[in-house]
Amino acid sequence: MIKIAIDTGGTFTDFTSVGCIGDQAEQRIALKNPTNHDHPAQGILAGLKELAVAWGTDLETLLKETEKISLGTTLALNALLEKKGVKTALFTTAGFRDALEIRRAQLANQWDLAIENPMVLVPRRLRLGIEQRMDYQGQIIKPLNEAAVRAACQKCREAEVKAIAVCYLFSFLNPDHEKRTAEIIRAELPDVFVSLSSEVSPRIREYERTTTTVINAYCTPVLADYLKQVKKELAAFGWDKPVHIMKNSGGLSDSGALESFGVQTLLSGPAGGAVGNESLGKTLGRTHTVLADMGGTSFDLHVVSGGINQLVPQTELDGYPLSIPMIDIRSIGAGGGSIAHVEAGGRVLIGPDSAGSIPGPACYNQGGENPTVTDALLVLGLINGDNFLGGKLPLSLDQAVKAIKEKVADPLNLSVTDAARIIYSITAEMMADALRLVTTQKGNDPRIYSLISAGGAFGLFAARIMESLQMPEALIPVQGPVFCSWGMLGAACRYDINQSILMEKRQWDAKRLNAMVAAMKAEGAAQLERLGVAKSHQRFDLMLEMRYVSQHHEISVPWTRGEFSPESIVDVEQAFYHTHEAIYEYAEAKDWEIIDLHLACSECDQENMLFPTEQAITGVTTKTVAGEVFNSHGEIAVPVYREGDLTGRINGPALIDFVYTTLILPTGCYCVLENEGIFALRKEATHESAN
Repeated sequence: MIKIAIDTGGTFTDFTSVGCIGDQAEQRIALKNPTNHDHPAQGILAGLKELAVAWGTDLETLLKETEKISLGTTLALNALLEKKGVKTALFTTAGFRDALEIRRAQLANQWDLAIENPMVLVPRRLRLGIEQRMDYQGQIIKPLNEAAVRAACQKCREAEVKAIAVCYLFSFLNPDHEKRTAEIIRAELPDVFVSLSSEVSPRIREYERTTTTVINAYCTPVLADYLKQVKKELAAFGWDKPVHIMKNSGGLSDSGALESFGVQTLLSGPAGGAVGNESLGKTLGRTHTVLADMGGTSFDLHVVSGGINQLVPQTELDGYPLSIPMIDIRSIGAGGGSIAHVEAGGRVLIGPDSAGSIPGPACYNQGGENPTVTDALLVLGLINGDNFLGGKLPLSLDQAVKAIKEKVADPLNLSVTDAARIIYSITAEMMADALRLVTTQKGNDPRIYSLISAGGAFGLFAARIMESLQMPEALIPVQGPVFCSWGMLGAACRYDINQSILMEKRQWDAKRLNAMVAAMKAEGAAQLERLGVAKSHQRFDLMLEMRYVSQHHEISVPWTRGEFSPESIVDVEQAFYHTHEAIYEYAEAKDWEIIDLHLACSECDQENMLFPTEQAITGVTTKTVAGEVFNSHGEIAVPVYREGDLTGRINGPALIDFVYTTLILPTGCYCVLENEGIFALRKEATHESAN
């Protein structure tokens, strides 16, 4: 049987598959296709048809021989970033309708009084106060005014609202009012989607909880429509199994569950890369790795320290706080399709706007007129215009030259080649700075991390960034250009449960903790069973979200000692101190408190198979390229190898062509085959050449 993973990116959609049909030998096949933004479900179907051809069959037969399809999607994220979600209302405790506007009364930059805050997703006229109140212990002190709920529903009906977020004070301790409100909404407005904070983010901090719940309401209907269309398209070819969706946490769930929780898929695609990062590190025995994924639209970074992915309890995306567990992934607008432009003062900027796949960079010859990073790479001779996207999309050098000349070279009074060098250099420095932010700024020494190259474009920058941060090596997997979809193949089903508890040290109550954890485990086990995970393959990992009393933010403290006892308070304290010291390099013997419990309910670890290299190819060619990229001057002639030629060792300067990417090997660097389908690029000039 076959497993298929699909990652829908901003420019390309990646397909990765492993397995066999009938008695055939096992195969591992991957491909990339341009993303169809107007009809994404049809774009997926077109790619699957092409994948079926690669397997030597038709789509109906391929789906019949497929046991699992996993999907990463940017639909919810794009709806948020482009402000294309549905019209949303907010029902909240009377007197608190402006929480979204007030935020935390803080500026992102305290020195910039003119800074613009992100757009409020719900206009004030649709933020409706409902009379009700819980106290800080979850006790009802003012009953729910059901008439007010119905009146609010009428306003939503008149405004043609498509989704309603419900967020009452202290509902994370007692959700009764929210649940009753949802019942009334569904009776009054059966076609309107309802998002409850007690289900989406049952945690303290009103603003963060409200924002997360509103984003879920705003984006989920867009995702739900897409997932229904995907299932409909697949069903036409005989697919009757669930479609698994990648979540922010690095786990999989089924489309049915996520049709109500779109906020859990905002980083769906990059989360697959994070899973692949952890898997590749374990395979190669690297405990400290940085995944650098340069696609067509963005440059994504993910760090593994100690060999295991760590989730953050809260993060921020596009200026909006998100109070749900997520893998920590950082992104900047520096992809192959990022547009280069010149400011009035002569400064060259790259991104964040992207040419996408349609019309795409100017060299795609599809009507694009703006110069992009890909155009610069083509002008510099660093990519093969006849073999781009595996030969499916020939590139036009003339169009690339024209765009760079008109938009960058002429305004700066430079040659086209010099302008392309500037675009390349600025892009490289942007990526190096982003990598410093996730290593040195957090107290991590990049010199102990292996750099993993992913995405279709990063191989052209890997050596430069490796040298800039003095990293020991860059690892280039054959599956790098489809790394996020490859990572999904090894992802496990997962269900995360968060529950606020607010227990200070002096209030230690082991029985209360055990009762809460038992209820969470029962819920998690039921959800895993629904996803088809047998009890013998279920795993539960408990994290205590803790902080010092009066501290602003908590940290995640792993708890692996089973049930709590009265004496466990000592072990909890020591675990908190140890974790705090590991993160911040200090710990104090002061009182602490447990804020939340986070239970990760998952399937036992899945295997992720490496992709092999091509068969050896004879006939190395030579190409004239810009020497500066290779630590030389002027134009130089360099040998061009194919991945199958790398049986021993290759010294720079050289180019190594893969099906969907190219690796630059500067002077003073060498490349060897480290493992099955994994190349290692290192800086050392003392080894003898084997090629």
